[in-house]
Amino acid sequence: MSGRSPTPQPSADLIEEAAAWLAALDAGTASDAAFATWRDADARHAVAFAEVASTWRDLDALRLVAGERDSLPTAAAAPTRPGRRHVLRAAASVAAVMAVGGGLAYRGEARETISTRVGERRSVAAAPSITLDVNTDSEVRWRAGRPFRLWLERGEMAIRLGRGEQAALCVPAGTFRLAPGRYNARLRGESCELAVITGAITDAASGRLGAGEIALLSGDTLGAVVPRAADLPRVTAWQRDTLMLSGESLDYALAEMNRYLPHKIVIGDPALSRLRLGGTFATTSPAEFLRALHASFGIEATTGRGGGIVLTRA
Repeated sequence: MSGRSPTPQPSADLIEEAAAWLAALDAGTASDAAFATWRDADARHAVAFAEVASTWRDLDALRLVAGERDSLPTAAAAPTRPGRRHVLRAAASVAAVMAVGGGLAYRGEARETISTRVGERRSVAAAPSITLDVNTDSEVRWRAGRPFRLWLERGEMAIRLGRGEQAALCVPAGTFRLAPGRYNARLRGESCELAVITGAITDAASGRLGAGEIALLSGDTLGAVVPRAADLPRVTAWQRDTLMLSGESLDYALAEMNRYLPHKIVIGDPALSRLRLGGTFATTSPAEFLRALHASFGIEATTGRGGGIVLTRA
């Protein structure tokens, strides 16, 4: 006799709740962290979501079959389609959930994921003519389809869409339509800095962002569109493992450089924060950057006990 306890069965109301989560995740309006909190709060939540996800895939298959059927001549009207609640409940009663090692094995979302550690950069061919280049400490999800859908969950990425490709970019600021071209997207809090190297972007209100323009997107709008083609090399410098500075403060420079360093550089003398810097520096190692600070301003770099670096006047 097996000692494994039976899998808890979700109620019809819980099935509806799980369906709402799946729809929100699919639309990019729910965060993965919030979903994980709900899912892990009760084993029945995980079971319900697995059943709904399975049903969702089955309904997609039925929709495709129905589309082929409807293209043929018919002699009688099709029967009335049952309501969504009825379909979900009926399908949930026969959905299979597999238990592996005492836990539930299921695929929560029909998306692929790529993430990077601090200081790491990765590239992936998400589709035959779609390439994603993911910067340090970032996470990106995607799902194939028409249009191709992208979720920038954390950090920064470069997007290359080949001829004939389109993508829907989902960020906290909203969802934006990308035409074939090259783009750079970086999250800044709840907003997204979006640069168009080539191509064009439209938002839900039919706003437009063209090649050579950069905007800070917030509230499902394109925000202030600034034609700053001269800034594009600065925005895309990370793709060459470099940081470009042109008169920015030391505070700003350190915030940018520290994105790539597991052991951070901090200012030990507050007066140093007002210094202005210029030049191009490698992000793969801080040594070149620290040498430049010493040569130009006489700044000493001391390694602390935790591995971090403290900047002080010589």
